[in-house]
Amino acid sequence: MRALKENKRTFPLIGAIIVFVLVFCVLYLGKNIGLSDNGDFRRVLLVNNLEYENDDNYYYLFKRDYKMKIEGDTFGEKMAYLCRNNDAEEIYSSPHFVIIKASKLMNFLINTVFRRDESHYDIGCLAFIYTLMLSLAAWGIFTFFADSKKRIRIAVFIIFIVMFCDAGYVLYFNSFYGEPLQYVSLMMLVALGMLIYKRPTIPKVACFFISLYFFAGSKLANVPYAVIASVLALSFAFLRKGRGYRIGVAVSVLAAAACIANLYVSIPDWMHDDTTYQSVFFGALKETETPEQDLMEFGIDEKYMPLINTHAYMQEDEYPLDIKTDEFREDFYEKVNKLDVVFFYMRHPIRFCCKVAFAIENASCLRPLNLGTSETVIMDNTNRYSLWSNLRVATKFLYNPIIVFLMALFLTAYVVLVNVFLVKEKRETNEKRLYIIMAMYILLAGLWINMCLPIIGNGEADIMKHMFLFENCMDVLTAGIIIGIVSMHRRNAIISVTAIAAVIAALQIGKPKETLEFGTYNGKPIQWEVMSTDDDGSRTLVTKHCIEQLAFDTNDNMWETSDLREWLNSDFVREFSLEELSRIQPVQNEVMLTYNDRYMAESGDHTHIWSATRDAAADLSETAYKYTVDDMVYIPTLDMMSTIDVNGSYWILCPYGYNEKMQRYMKNDGFVLHTNVDNVRGVRAVIKISPQ
Repeated sequence: MRALKENKRTFPLIGAIIVFVLVFCVLYLGKNIGLSDNGDFRRVLLVNNLEYENDDNYYYLFKRDYKMKIEGDTFGEKMAYLCRNNDAEEIYSSPHFVIIKASKLMNFLINTVFRRDESHYDIGCLAFIYTLMLSLAAWGIFTFFADSKKRIRIAVFIIFIVMFCDAGYVLYFNSFYGEPLQYVSLMMLVALGMLIYKRPTIPKVACFFISLYFFAGSKLANVPYAVIASVLALSFAFLRKGRGYRIGVAVSVLAAAACIANLYVSIPDWMHDDTTYQSVFFGALKETETPEQDLMEFGIDEKYMPLINTHAYMQEDEYPLDIKTDEFREDFYEKVNKLDVVFFYMRHPIRFCCKVAFAIENASCLRPLNLGTSETVIMDNTNRYSLWSNLRVATKFLYNPIIVFLMALFLTAYVVLVNVFLVKEKRETNEKRLYIIMAMYILLAGLWINMCLPIIGNGEADIMKHMFLFENCMDVLTAGIIIGIVSMHRRNAIISVTAIAAVIAALQIGKPKETLEFGTYNGKPIQWEVMSTDDDGSRTLVTKHCIEQLAFDTNDNMWETSDLREWLNSDFVREFSLEELSRIQPVQNEVMLTYNDRYMAESGDHTHIWSATRDAAADLSETAYKYTVDDMVYIPTLDMMSTIDVNGSYWILCPYGYNEKMQRYMKNDGFVLHTNVDNVRGVRAVIKISPQ
């Protein structure tokens, strides 16, 4: 009996320690990895009196070292200054800054003890705090399951280690984004919710609402969800009798609701303006076929039609109209708000469903694909400890819009029907059953809100990053389903696993492409896929697999003068016969230009705005800056992305629009990314041949 009790105590503790050690090994065992800045760091650094130690290429390289501004003569004065905010006008309040200031104090103490430069800031201290919070959440979850059967405890441990310690989550710990605090706060909420269910106490309830406040403030878009969660959390009051306890719950709910509401009030106008602009012009109106009618519905003057398909963070001279004028503020910002966007989508439900489906497709990858993860290689993406990240993408299960919609609808219907059944049959609903139902409502609210809110609140801009909370909610739901299956009788578990495996297998099925042999490389016949066939019998072919691993160029992403283009039209075709060479037809390719090369454009009026999903990779490419190049042998184009088989990681014919050193490529997981031109990627050749 004593051994059993000891086992119940040691399982959560040992599990939490393993989580802590594993996360730090993922981040710091070998080359340090984290996430590079996409521009969001600036305001966080500004508020907290931090700056880059070396700001070269900070958009594409993970940076570990920063500088703290320190003032004061004594140790106490310096510590007090480290806790102060910058008083710049555009500053907003957030509990996220509390965590950052704690990491600053840690750095200062370490620097003092080891007699280092006192202004040096190592982001590892911030990662330490997040890792500690995640480990505490793991301890709480493991404690809840400590009384369960052995197979369930093992399943919970494996799920947490594989799923919630994945690099897709913990890479955020080495960054100044709000997502890591959002993630660990959500996991703390899950853990505390379980512990309150098991044994409700006022300290646990207080900690729950403190975590909810940090969750709401980590990303201000979380405020609506946090308010709903705080109201539903009133069910804590029914878990235990006692006036003092119930008053404590009520006070905690009211305090949390007031603090969360204050967070929303503190959002600066510029943040509202930017997100509203994007939710309209780069969201509801993006690629609309009825621009005049849509503008009229929003009450926006038709003279602003050229702004459709633009977002809030373009270069100033790229806007067809000046959006900084008082006139535009009066005509747009003072007339249109997020509620107008909601009403617009209510009148256009099909368009809204298509937008949400696009968001779900972008929710498969846990980390934003435009962020470098290496300290040394620009736009390098680590694969360290990414089993769950890779499974999410490979199975095509958790980001298939139809699967996700059906899952959300089924679970919602199930919870509602359970409530209806209990009321109709007049069955007694005990306190714990009510609590479980409320917990399900909170989870379902999170699922629906975070499925739809990114599109409503910010349009399609930076959609992958904004779907992070939805991904987290889906993973929590998936973990619950897996634990439920493990808890079933063997027969039911086998049936459930078989059904899920069958759905995943069905999602992998695709129509095979026609293949043929043409030409020779390194003494071997080349296998080609037929991409399209013209009316005259001419066929466009792409090599079935990567034929070589090469850099795009050593200098820039100009296709016409690139080393890769020269190699394809010389070394690659060297072993082709004269008859084969004669069948290769010249092609005119429209190649997009970067912002700095726009003066060469033969058509187009904006820099191409990239999208990582294959189906959307060519969005807005028709009106982007581009020029014409005569090609014989080239590489896959943007319009091929939606139909080409992935088959490796390889260059495509599209520069990254805002950096002349970067070129886009297909990653082996099926996303279209960008990286430096001197990095090595696969090469798949494309030709057009005449019929024999």
